Amino acid sequence: PLDAVFIDEQGKPVTLGQLIDRPTLLLPVYYLCPASCSFDLANLADAVRKSTRPPGSYKVISLSFSTAEDTAVAAAAKPNYTNLLPASFPPEAWSFLTGSEDNIQRVTRAIGYTFKKQADGNFIHPSAMAVLDKNGQIIKYVYGAFLPGDVDLALSEAEQGKPATSIRRFLSFCFSANPRQNQQVLSLIKMGAMTLLALGALWFILFLRKKRPTPN
Repeated sequence: PLDAVFIDEQGKPVTLGQLIDRPTLLLPVYYLCPASCSFDLANLADAVRKSTRPPGSYKVISLSFSTAEDTAVAAAAKPNYTNLLPASFPPEAWSFLTGSEDNIQRVTRAIGYTFKKQADGNFIHPSAMAVLDKNGQIIKYVYGAFLPGDVDLALSEAEQGKPATSIRRFLSFCFSANPRQNQQVLSLIKMGAMTLLALGALWFILFLRKKRPTPN
């Protein structure tokens, strides 16, 4: 939906059609994420920094799917990642967007991206990026750590405008941190491991007794 309207980090309303005029990396995140989003953005910045594609030959869009985030949040987030890029990369080529629930849903549904808000205000969501051609057509997806080689290959395919196969190297999910719950899970894992160890030892002892030769 190239007519979907968002607000960029400068507070200006823009449509996706105004931004997507060349191969584009579209990464759904939320900027105040306490877990993996910052790593996703940093990995993407690293892939852009190491890219062999000419600076300015493609666009990058970070799209917040949290309606609680506004221009101020996007503006504060942007330099954390664009400062990692070489001086030759145009700052305007990476947009940090926020928007309404309606437009967020239109875009995320169009690319098949799902997320779920939790009671604490954080979200469960995958680490996945859509790669688009200059017309907004989905060419492929890049998953996980956004390796520079994968990103460059996807941009090359987007330049050709031909949808390509997406290799799912590793699809990770971002979960809210809950120390108490995590401790309970860890305790259950430890108890399970100890039970398995005890059962293994018991089986081994019974096996040895069974193999012991019977006296004549």
